[in-house]
Amino acid sequence: MGIVTIIIAVAALLTLLSTLICGLWIRAKGLRDPGSLNFHMKIGVTAVISTVLAIILLLIQ
Repeated sequence: MGIVTIIIAVAALLTLLSTLICGLWIRAKGLRDPGSLNFHMKIGVTAVISTVLAIILLLIQ
């Protein structure tokens, strides 16, 4: 269970960081491509879900 929690926590951290970096880059460049925004929105939702899952797993232990 500990290894699964670590893997999910690392995945959550990586997706949160990539969403933050890409979001700041999109904002700085002023991109308005709907495909790009949808892609990054899906990554953001995945990051939030994996973060909530990691928190739940940490609370269960």
